[in-house]
Amino acid sequence: MDKALIHTVVRNVEAVFSNSWRMVYQEKKEQLTQMFEQYGDRAYGVCIQEFMIPVVEQLRADGYSVKAGFNRKDSMENWGPPEERERCVWYVLHDDKGIPIGTMVLQIYHSHRTFHFPRAPRLFSVEVTDREQIISALSQATTRVRWDRVEERLPLSAEFQTAGDSWEYATDVALGDCLHGGETEHSGWTMDEALSHWGRYGWELVNVMPADGKVIAFFKRRRAV
Repeated sequence: MDKALIHTVVRNVEAVFSNSWRMVYQEKKEQLTQMFEQYGDRAYGVCIQEFMIPVVEQLRADGYSVKAGFNRKDSMENWGPPEERERCVWYVLHDDKGIPIGTMVLQIYHSHRTFHFPRAPRLFSVEVTDREQIISALSQATTRVRWDRVEERLPLSAEFQTAGDSWEYATDVALGDCLHGGETEHSGWTMDEALSHWGRYGWELVNVMPADGKVIAFFKRRRAV
């Protein structure tokens, strides 16, 4: 089996997916908001089922079989605050001989406070097809975080546009490098310089913790409006 095939197949339906989710989200947001007020997160399931229809149709036209709809059992939701919760829904794809070629994953960020997408949903692919392997892959942050493209942030919902302070966070895994060496190095510019480098841009050190021989430093600052 060509392991790279699944990545090509999913890339080929990204344009269809982008048009579909935007159309459903924009045209039916009022209806889905009312559904959310009555039934909660079920509204997201209805939304997903609808905007994935053209994607599944395109995949089938390209010669691949995939189970349509939204099956909650074929998904994970473990990450993020309730205002921006991340769910990953997976769809195993098969070729015309019924052989699995890989898994397409829908990554969707959604609010549990109101019907709202804080970020644009996206598709990505993983080469595994066994359920336990899929869950294991998605449990790794490096599988779900995309470094090769800028994520599209959507406007905040009205309830958060007038909220109080908001914060942004960053980490530094190199701060511990300043702890190596003798007393001369420690009493010199190394640690002061490293911390001041963050401080001059408004970042405040809030915590440090060891991990795999490194020291992870956690910084925060008020997010600019």
